[in-house]
Amino acid sequence: MKKKLSIITLACLFIIPALGQHYPQDKNWNVIFEDVFNSLSSRWYTSHSVHGEPQHYIPANVSIENGKLVLTAKAENYHCTNPNCNCGGDTYSYTSGQIVSYNYSQLYHYGYYEIHAKLPTGTGLFPAFWLWASSGDDWYNEIDIMEANGCRLNETSSNYREDPQDPQKDAVWHYCNNTNGFHWYGVEWDRDKITWYRDKKIVRQVTHTGLQHRMQLIINLALFPDSWNNGCPVSSTMPPAYMYVDTANAYQLICHSNISVSDENNVKIDFENGYSYGVKKSISLSGVSSLTTGQNVSLRATDFIELKNDFYVPSGAELYLDINPCEARTNREKQVK
Repeated sequence: MKKKLSIITLACLFIIPALGQHYPQDKNWNVIFEDVFNSLSSRWYTSHSVHGEPQHYIPANVSIENGKLVLTAKAENYHCTNPNCNCGGDTYSYTSGQIVSYNYSQLYHYGYYEIHAKLPTGTGLFPAFWLWASSGDDWYNEIDIMEANGCRLNETSSNYREDPQDPQKDAVWHYCNNTNGFHWYGVEWDRDKITWYRDKKIVRQVTHTGLQHRMQLIINLALFPDSWNNGCPVSSTMPPAYMYVDTANAYQLICHSNISVSDENNVKIDFENGYSYGVKKSISLSGVSSLTTGQNVSLRATDFIELKNDFYVPSGAELYLDINPCEARTNREKQVK
């Protein structure tokens, strides 16, 4: 069915906010997990690996301190002897830390993912928060929710890979004043589009066709490979650098995609007390229903949303509309807590 959004007559002021919606403001979302890092939960493991960058990740550089995940990068020699790391007995000049969600048992699909983090500053540092299909035929699938580097201290970038024949998509940089304390870095990923957020505000949206596979979540503090340093090389005497994360959250849309909602039979839809949030098949509203000042309502449907016959949004209220595919949670995702 062709998707449509029909807005016919709206009284007073109608607001579709540029900020978009996100959990918990948007009641369409279910919690997959909310980590506050009083400890490292069983969904994460501390990686002992290398990704072709100057550092080797080791568990010793991952810690929990005062309710925060702390990833530490150091200038220190490390000789790799772990046969599972595919590092051939190499010696590295730096070590760092990363955490990764377990493969197979805890892969994630369409949803909203975010962290609240304080990034390090320093030449050549490369902190990141990303989704990655790390094995199999879909290895190239990747969504970089946040990447930053020491050459652009007040900016982060977003990026994605969906095609094995043309895997690299141009990174887009976003001003974020990263050096000033903690910030939110998030992404909403669905079947058709990716929307990036900084401090709960939309900074970029793209459509896609190839990002359909389940992926792991990764939070890491890397260093730039020499070929990437762009005049900002890593110092051999670099002091320890730290990435702090106090919250990591994941949410998935509630699906009622077999339900259509309409007030055409003169039955008012009560958005505060009686409305069942979740993605519907279709939504049709008229002047029978309305918003009140101060209300913030998000409506999502798979087929269409139709507002007609003097549907009313007063000044001071916000209404967000989204035509969005929705998938019910699998048993595996329901078990990830």
